[in-house]
Amino acid sequence: MKNLLLFASLLVASVSASAATFQGSTSGTFENPTGPSGMVTTGVGTNEFTWGEGTYSHTSWQSCGWFCFQPVAQYNDPSKLEMSGTGFNANVDQTFIAGYLNFYNGKIVSGTQAEGVDLSLTLNFTSPSAFSETFTYGFSLDNVVNPTGDTTTFLSSVPTKFLSYAGTDYYFELTGFGVHGKDGIELIDEIFLKEGKNKTVKLLGQFTSMPSEVPLPAAVWLFGSGLMGFMAMRRRAKAQA
Repeated sequence: MKNLLLFASLLVASVSASAATFQGSTSGTFENPTGPSGMVTTGVGTNEFTWGEGTYSHTSWQSCGWFCFQPVAQYNDPSKLEMSGTGFNANVDQTFIAGYLNFYNGKIVSGTQAEGVDLSLTLNFTSPSAFSETFTYGFSLDNVVNPTGDTTTFLSSVPTKFLSYAGTDYYFELTGFGVHGKDGIELIDEIFLKEGKNKTVKLLGQFTSMPSEVPLPAAVWLFGSGLMGFMAMRRRAKAQA
């Protein structure tokens, strides 16, 4: 009997522990841009979002035939955010890289800028089981027409529950941007760049957990029912002896 009870305890512990590590890959798209009525954007619904109409840069001369040249106005590139997914293998309460974000700060015409955009971040899990979950996070886009610089700011978020498993609720949170600092990876919530520059940062995430009221998996309950039935049969056999 003690061996049966020990086996039951080990089975429950094994089911709980198997969900402590999450594996899979990430991807993302940009959605729901906001801004003035003259806002100019491309790439909504993709992983590469641009905003703003590029300002005049210079005039170049283009050939139009034999000894013929014509002036062609050249314009600066618009601002851009590009999200790149990656694979992950993370334990609960461990900070991990959930992707990469490249920010290019273009020189754009005032009134054509975007002031905010959402990132729909999808986690495609392969372990403890195969499923996908999408989380949405907001970015604030600051556009000032001057050489000082502009910012992309990560708006704060809260952990979002995505799985209840073996009596535990699991949550995911995108915590912010990761950059190299003096003591390793430094967590920040704002990317500042001068116009015409670009920078790539890490998107940092974390899984957390807490007990829930979710029932144990059916296999555990079936085993428990069988164990109760076995105990009842033993008591009945003793009574008849």
